[in-house]
Amino acid sequence: MKNILRDYHTLWKEGKQVKECVFCNIVKTGNNNNEKERNVILYEDDLLLITQATGSPVRGYLMIVIKRHINGFAELSKEELKHVEKLINIIKDFYKKYFYIDSILLEHGSTENGRHPQSIVHAHLHLIPFNFDEEIEKELLTELHLKSIESFENIKINEKLDYWLYCDSKGRYYTSSNIINAPRSIFMNLIAKQINLKLPYEWRKNVTKKEHIDEIIKIFNDNKKFLKNIWLKSCRNRHCPKCQTSAKEKWIYNQKLIINCSLFCII
Repeated sequence: MKNILRDYHTLWKEGKQVKECVFCNIVKTGNNNNEKERNVILYEDDLLLITQATGSPVRGYLMIVIKRHINGFAELSKEELKHVEKLINIIKDFYKKYFYIDSILLEHGSTENGRHPQSIVHAHLHLIPFNFDEEIEKELLTELHLKSIESFENIKINEKLDYWLYCDSKGRYYTSSNIINAPRSIFMNLIAKQINLKLPYEWRKNVTKKEHIDEIIKIFNDNKKFLKNIWLKSCRNRHCPKCQTSAKEKWIYNQKLIINCSLFCII
């Protein structure tokens, strides 16, 4: 763990003043210092952890947090981005079976200069089982000047830039950079606007409903077999029990849905 996190004491010695990072605290201690709502670690590996979004306005809202202190996912290596995308696709699959909706992805990856003073400058990706309606999505694309990109890996073009990332319900990726004056908490506020919550929506003043947190925990517990053994580095041997366990479990689950039988033999 110590090798993954940046040493904040070292940063202070170097003369780089940094404010306390909530996500670094969660990574190191599991504590977000929020008395109203504690974060639940739903999944964790060497690269990242997944927790519920604090003060989320809708069910199933997740935060995917990179363990080391970087500004955005664009700073990850291509291999790490592939690992993240694989994990995202697995979660989106079992979320769709539960919520009957395709999830969207949102990220503001930036340097200190591109953030509101109260924002958390530590790479975190929003995964939400929610779809913007046509008008709201148009507002998002226009406000952030988002342009289509080919794939998740293409966010590497934004490395060291202030950037925005959006993946719609159809899996299409959009990004933009150097849009400094975007409205604060634009993602949560557009969700709140669509579901008719009071605006501006301030997640710091809200608490995720306990039943929503319990629901997310149950979903992850019911689907933990798909998340087992998702290795950052795979040997790519299709017979390897470590690297192929998740794919095997997913295949077995899909066969059960097709043949509608609780017991069968795999040869």
